[in-house]
Amino acid sequence: MTDTMKTAETKELREKYEGLKKDVAEIAKLLKEETTSRVSKLSQDGVDWAKEHPGISIGIVAGLAAGVGFLLGLLVGKRS
Repeated sequence: MTDTMKTAETKELREKYEGLKKDVAEIAKLLKEETTSRVSKLSQDGVDWAKEHPGISIGIVAGLAAGVGFLLGLLVGKRS
């Protein structure tokens, strides 16, 4: 294989690599946009639900806080 053939193959492989790099970057951008829009919608749906059900929302937060506090108390109590 001559140096000219190796150089031509190397150039061809670099061009393919650059094309793949651009494709992957475009796909990553599209995925990021889609994920951001879905998370934003999910977050807004949660806010809307909490506004419609304030009592239940407070109950859920209070229950989670009590559970976390209880678990932390157990962990700290065992070390003492």
